[in-house]
Amino acid sequence: MLDLLTEGGDERITLDAICGLNRYGCGALPDDEAWAFGSSTASVISEDAYQAVLERAGTFAAFPSPEAAYAQGAQRVRVDLAALCGLPDAADDIILGASGTDLHLVVAELARGDLPGPLTCILPDPGETGRGVGAAVRSLHFAEQSPHGEPACAGEPYPGIAPGRLLATPLRTPDGLARPADQVDRDVERACDQAVAAEGRALLVTVDVSKTGLVAPSFDCARRLKRRFGPALTVFVDACQFRISRQTLAGYLAEDFLVAVTGSKFVGGPAFSGALFVPPASAGRLRTRSLPPALGDVSGRQDWPAAYRGRESLRDRPNLGLLLRWEAALHELAAFQALPPESVDRFVADFAAGVTEAIEALPELENLPPPPLARATPGRWDAGQTIFPFLVLKAGRPLSVNALQNLYRGLQSGRRAVHLGQPVPVGFRDEQPISALRLSLGARLIVEALTAPAGPQAVIARAREALAATAARARQA
Repeated sequence: MLDLLTEGGDERITLDAICGLNRYGCGALPDDEAWAFGSSTASVISEDAYQAVLERAGTFAAFPSPEAAYAQGAQRVRVDLAALCGLPDAADDIILGASGTDLHLVVAELARGDLPGPLTCILPDPGETGRGVGAAVRSLHFAEQSPHGEPACAGEPYPGIAPGRLLATPLRTPDGLARPADQVDRDVERACDQAVAAEGRALLVTVDVSKTGLVAPSFDCARRLKRRFGPALTVFVDACQFRISRQTLAGYLAEDFLVAVTGSKFVGGPAFSGALFVPPASAGRLRTRSLPPALGDVSGRQDWPAAYRGRESLRDRPNLGLLLRWEAALHELAAFQALPPESVDRFVADFAAGVTEAIEALPELENLPPPPLARATPGRWDAGQTIFPFLVLKAGRPLSVNALQNLYRGLQSGRRAVHLGQPVPVGFRDEQPISALRLSLGARLIVEALTAPAGPQAVIARAREALAATAARARQA
């Protein structure tokens, strides 16, 4: 079973033979003693979710083949995910993928359609999303190994697929501060104008939320561009952090935006479980779209709902590891969705206030707060900050990239493991590159805060202690 949990992805979830951890610093077994504030990168599986996975794995032997087990299991994931998101009618238009990055490649091919030639993608800062996303949206290999085990060379084109073009928009100023939203929106609009005028179509990726908690371009900008260009512009929301409420997800789909989520960030399942929601307005058209056989490196026939004709060009390749990772994620998501919404909203606000105060009180840390999140349904938890990026300082200067990476790893290997979001490049200071760490609030912590005897203050106190431990290591660096 442990083997299955780490199969069907790429090299990022392979366990190191010596330390037993993957590239995110997570193992395949529960570790309830760790302080888990790294959900913006990856999470260690919880004990309850692990037991749910064991039960699901035990059912595979009842099927005549792995293909049969996967076909049934994939549809079950669609149905359960749609129901938990309050969208039961969406189940037949959810496409599964091993990761959010894989789904970016899938969306690029859906946006390209049957027209020849390259596709231009407008993408907010690639450094603020998955490492391989910039290659995936150009239909290039982005990893050393595909979900189905074939070796690959990152950056190489897929056979029979014309590599696309990328127009990137910076989200931060050179010194690491977030750019004003109106400036980002203007850059995105100019890029969309250029791409559609040149090729008659384009793909716009909206990031919600980024690695450091940003949303770009704004919802109003994306909606305006979609209404202006219609079918010529595919709008794709990279919500792979899954830090959006049911209301926000439904609002995106109502605007004819495709939306990708994963169960491995905010929700807290193990790394590598993706799902793409296809909006009703586009579903009829996309169900008839053909797909290049080369897409089979990352996508199998049963990853696609039965009504999608393009799946016939893909091989029937079961990914039982993906099913088990989604099993864990759905277990966590069900617990989160069962909480009283008003209590969730209140705790997210209290947590943000406590963590911000703690960061600003520690001289070794410099807060990098994102702008307020504008939501169509204000007041819900997803309008609050759940990713808290900060610089780590020594003698008033940010640690070097290498020193910060060592500090990050040291936190994971201490007497009590402290999991934070891995360092993200954010700019330059004194002409030297700098990166930020991230303390992240996830669904499992919210469930603990609202159901465990110790209550919300215990979770906030633990976050403050994790920040204090980070500052202490900075003093020793």
